[in-house]
Amino acid sequence: MNAALINSYREAEDYFFRGISFKCLDLDCGATAYMTGGAGLNLIYIARVTNGIDKILIKGKQFYDQDDLSFDVIIPQEWCDSQVVSILNSMDYEQQEKSVSMIVNLDEFAIDRTSSFDSETVIKANDDKLSDWIVPLAGAFESTFETCSIYAGRHEIALKNNVNLSHYSLYKQGKPIASITVSLNNGIARVDDVGTLPEFQGKGYATHLVHYVLSKAKTLGAKYSFLESSSHGVGVYEKLGFEPLFENNIYSKRFKEK
Repeated sequence: MNAALINSYREAEDYFFRGISFKCLDLDCGATAYMTGGAGLNLIYIARVTNGIDKILIKGKQFYDQDDLSFDVIIPQEWCDSQVVSILNSMDYEQQEKSVSMIVNLDEFAIDRTSSFDSETVIKANDDKLSDWIVPLAGAFESTFETCSIYAGRHEIALKNNVNLSHYSLYKQGKPIASITVSLNNGIARVDDVGTLPEFQGKGYATHLVHYVLSKAKTLGAKYSFLESSSHGVGVYEKLGFEPLFENNIYSKRFKEK
């Protein structure tokens, strides 16, 4: 892996999650715990693994236990050797899925000159209308309006704190059907919150929206853009020019009521 690009990826990752979190905890060995509340995005990112991973996991659990929250631990797959997996299993962390950290070089990216997919669609900036922005996300991620509202609240606070986030939605016949977030810091962009209402998935709307925000980021001077994709979404992003940087294993710790 290219160390410089990995460092840039981690910086973009930290900028986004620290920006939307109301609490963060810097752990050992480059690990960080981000608390966004009940929004389903309480995450510990472990950049590298040492003999002290058990201590990292204990401190992380104590951090979330104070607010009775479940959380996920994301570890690069290359660090998940038999010893690490054994520790995770002994501490009742369950592997849920995998993700892929990806990069696109925007110097090689063609700018999208349109904001419409067809005559019935238009893309709008929604920093001042996050109630529309969360509609596709709730449907895409099978979440509740309450959970998404908490998440939108974190984004609203981040905007008030001058975190460089931009929110966009693609509307079809006046209805928001796809949404996205892009953050920009030190000439590096990161794409998050890509979601389309289930009945409109597979038609290219999210792809068009990603292309649109990458074009925006490029015109603002970004050289690279990063994202973290689910395993099944990698092919879609590769068609847009993204390339895998590294793979991650995701482990969950569910809060158990006493």
